[in-house]
Amino acid sequence: MSLIALLLPGRTRPTPGGEVLGAPRLDARVETDTPSAAEWRFVFSRDGRSVDQEGMAPLAQLPKAERVVLVAQDEDLAWLPVRLPKTATARLKEVLAGALEDQLLEDPALTHFALSQQGLREGESSWVAALHKPWLERSLAQLNTAGLQADALVGAAEPQPSVAAHARLNGEGQVLAVVAGPHGVALWPLEWPGWRSRFSEVLPWTAEPAAAQALSDQGHAPDRLLAWGERALSAAAVGTNLLQFDLAPQMKGSRAVLAAWAALKERRFRAVHVGLGALVVVQLIGLNASAWQARRDIRELEARAEAIVREGFPSIKVVVDPVVQAERELQAMRRASGQAGPTDLETWVDLASAVWAGQPEPLVKLQLQPQGVSMEAAQWPPELVTVLQDYAAQQGWQARLDGAVLRLTKPAAAAR
Repeated sequence: MSLIALLLPGRTRPTPGGEVLGAPRLDARVETDTPSAAEWRFVFSRDGRSVDQEGMAPLAQLPKAERVVLVAQDEDLAWLPVRLPKTATARLKEVLAGALEDQLLEDPALTHFALSQQGLREGESSWVAALHKPWLERSLAQLNTAGLQADALVGAAEPQPSVAAHARLNGEGQVLAVVAGPHGVALWPLEWPGWRSRFSEVLPWTAEPAAAQALSDQGHAPDRLLAWGERALSAAAVGTNLLQFDLAPQMKGSRAVLAAWAALKERRFRAVHVGLGALVVVQLIGLNASAWQARRDIRELEARAEAIVREGFPSIKVVVDPVVQAERELQAMRRASGQAGPTDLETWVDLASAVWAGQPEPLVKLQLQPQGVSMEAAQWPPELVTVLQDYAAQQGWQARLDGAVLRLTKPAAAAR
């Protein structure tokens, strides 16, 4: 499925202020008159995994894709921990605003909240994303004006079980460190020395190519280079969709199916993925076991038939088709003993005489054919035909009346 990831235009200029996890960070306060971006940074992928095209373009000139995902910059998104009691879904938004009010730098009414894909965890802290709502609504409106609808909004980084760090440049060319782990997401200038005291272990680093040298100067070699486009596609594939509550997109038709499929692939449905995978494996094992059992039963039947043929006809050395070979041997034995077989003239005449003898008038025509015997008479009494059909069925033949012609058909075994 083709995908285009769009970087949301930044809502702030990097200025010192505030703290995230005890580190100096970029101020998260927004200027409400931030102008709309003339060009948007994008990355396009035909399969949703590899970068096919990347650059800057007006919304009207963006490549067409089946799925549109917005990527929020690290500076514009905050992940906040909150411990909530069991709450009805209809009241969850209001409960989040009240619970997080002390952690926000802005009015809760101006903040958009979204639960991480881990959801609410009873008895534990849950992660909630917070973004400036008027800024986000203006960006979505700009997309809608251009005829685009966002299927999802993700953050480039979000809380995760293991700690990982990424070095990147901001709009002013400053190198930033983004560290995500079980304790949240932290952002600070790479040259700030205070962060080293917070981590006793060696962090696994990735870095944008332009930030790799600055990271090396700090004594950390990146495990691999990760350009913005690759990072955006990775976030689009596994990140939490932050378009929730009143900003959830209204999907119809094929877009709804694609959106549901994309949501199903999120990490919060990992148990479903494992269950479906296990179900498929069990089904495959069951089908293979059934096929193996069926093949074994067929081999046993073939072996039994071969044994019967060998026992009944010792002259048969190699059994290829038991039925045909047995029939041939029976015919040979009948001929050797002088008995008439089902296709011999004597058998046809005996069957025909059962009808013939009861005719008040002689037969008009008697014709022998490879399929059996045809007898034509002026009339055929119905009761006589019924008697003949019963008699012929006992011999394995068929009797059928077509007008004035009575046809006796030889057995199917003889036809072969």
